[in-house]
Amino acid sequence: MDSKKYRFRKMFFQCTNKKVIEANVRMTNAYQHREDAEQNIFDRAIRKEWEPKDKPVPVETVEGFYLVHESLFEEILKKHT
Repeated sequence: MDSKKYRFRKMFFQCTNKKVIEANVRMTNAYQHREDAEQNIFDRAIRKEWEPKDKPVPVETVEGFYLVHESLFEEILKKHT
């Protein structure tokens, strides 16, 4: 058994215009490996080649975040937000 009370996990998210999730979206995809998230963005970009070009193209990036358990947030981090 792990003797540490908390574990931090780094996850990667596909961000659109530097936002992990839009206000009108209720879920998103998280990836354990940056390469998987980047490949998904690349695949979507290829599919978008056939879409009309009259709309501004959103900037899609992969950003890494450390996830913490909500109990750790309540115990330590909440007072800093």
